[in-house]
Amino acid sequence: MKGYLAGTTQDEALEHARHLNKEGLGTLLAPHWDRKEDPEHVRAEALDLVTSMGHRMIRGGLSFDPLDFGLEEGWNATLERMTPVITRAEEYGYGVWLESEDPEMIGATIDLYLGLRPRFPHLAVTIPARTKRALSDFEMIRQVRGRIRLVKGLSRLDTDQKLSDQEVSERFRLLMELLFQNSNFFAIATHDATLLETAESLMSTYPKMFEFQLYMGMDDERARKLVYVGGHPTTIYLPFGEGTSRHIDRLASFGRGPSN
Repeated sequence: MKGYLAGTTQDEALEHARHLNKEGLGTLLAPHWDRKEDPEHVRAEALDLVTSMGHRMIRGGLSFDPLDFGLEEGWNATLERMTPVITRAEEYGYGVWLESEDPEMIGATIDLYLGLRPRFPHLAVTIPARTKRALSDFEMIRQVRGRIRLVKGLSRLDTDQKLSDQEVSERFRLLMELLFQNSNFFAIATHDATLLETAESLMSTYPKMFEFQLYMGMDDERARKLVYVGGHPTTIYLPFGEGTSRHIDRLASFGRGPSN
């Protein structure tokens, strides 16, 4: 599992990011705290992470799960905790992405995003194509000219239906086409070779500002080809922290993990 994680400490993750930047790759720092951690402590650590990134001149952004900031306690408290973090990130020129791994929190995460969006025009949100609500969430975000990171999503997010891999890929393709047709400044986050080729084809028809995002250790060779051969902005998702055991499920969804 070590090859798929940027470490357990902030310094380890920042060092990974620094090396990737030297190779021309962007980085998306994704800190994961133990869910038993005090959300106020999480807020303080997130602020320190942004400052450390800025001082080291890391090129990239940050991905946060609002649950780490106490979303279960209430929307307003989470808004208050995340606002100074996003403010500092924008002061350093870093984009922030909101994501949720909990199927019961996707709606709350979208609501939080919509609440923060008026103040932070560069804020972005993750939409998992696997979920039944994906298209309606996409439309809500599009209407406010929001920024979207499109992913397939973990299988546990599929609580209303059981979709085959082919059905999930088809949903992803449809949403990706809508992004190219109707949006700008978005991210395509997948390791599916067919979908990556489709994205490159769509780009020739609908020139847009977007980036590819790939998970650390999943397909480093492809990430470099996207940059060096295709000339496409490409970012590596770097999960780190004491709570990264939660990524075992995500790795299993890719057929990866400690056992293989």
